Amino acid sequence: MPGRGLVVRKVLITGDFDVPPDAFPQDFELIHIRRPRDLQQIIEVLPDVEDYILGGPEYLSATVIDAARDLENLVVMGTGTSSFVDVAYASERGIRIFNTPHLNVGAVVEFTLAMITVCTARVFESIAGVKQGGQWLQTPRPALSSLKIGIVGLGAIGKALARQLKQRGCEQVCYWSRSRDLPLEASLELEYKSLESLVSEVDVVCIHMTYSEQTHSLFDSGLLNRLRPDATIFNLSNPKIICPVALRTFLVTHPDAFCLIDGYYHEWVENRGEAEDPFGLLSLPARNLAVTSHLAAQEQQVVAEIFAQATARVCQLAAQEVAL
Repeated sequence: MPGRGLVVRKVLITGDFDVPPDAFPQDFELIHIRRPRDLQQIIEVLPDVEDYILGGPEYLSATVIDAARDLENLVVMGTGTSSFVDVAYASERGIRIFNTPHLNVGAVVEFTLAMITVCTARVFESIAGVKQGGQWLQTPRPALSSLKIGIVGLGAIGKALARQLKQRGCEQVCYWSRSRDLPLEASLELEYKSLESLVSEVDVVCIHMTYSEQTHSLFDSGLLNRLRPDATIFNLSNPKIICPVALRTFLVTHPDAFCLIDGYYHEWVENRGEAEDPFGLLSLPARNLAVTSHLAAQEQQVVAEIFAQATARVCQLAAQEVAL
């Protein structure tokens, strides 16, 4: 029981990671839903939650936010806040929203590099072939250094990826961003191209950019049709940057093309699998498409650091409330 005069704040934490026993002072009551089964499980505990650290797969729509009658502070573990919360509605409700920028950069770059090797080696297709029988794929993969790689978006992740590729002997690296970085171009001998030129010339397209109204369906049929017929696309940003209808058409009509998306258009409980996929993408063969469940930043030490920053933010905000 809290001592006399001690005001207890209730904090909700979601995410599949351990919460250190000393993560919060004693005047916090913790609710940790490690693997939320559905939104109802979250909604049931929300009414008297004041602080929320969102590290799970949920999206906070207006309906969910309305259940959070006492919510004051929301910290999203990572970036891409709009992918996890209706920012406009939450702000209208007076909820303060924060994220934890830059801490996931190394993990996302490491994941991207690993996936370039895995996917150009056609590992997913090989696994499917071995399981099904009748196929024993042994096509030699291209060396990483031989690939022409285009980076779309030059934020912290895009810059770090460019540096890592150059360190690994990749000479044919170019980028497109809404603003140029001339010092980085000079230091890395990095070539800036228009988006249309980039997609038409490279073997591999790596998308690392913020999702917004301006980038929604940026990769439409017009842009996708400029790609090489055997192009490989890695979308490590919001799936909605690529139009799903245009993507399916491109992959169906270009059987040597491949796309990996870390996330999907319908996620978590809304994802009913390939049989009920309204976009028809999940039924495509492994040689053309792979979809992962937001794994890029899920590295243990990184998640621990992100949670520590989120915790510090919540404690700081709570202290300000007490001071007021």
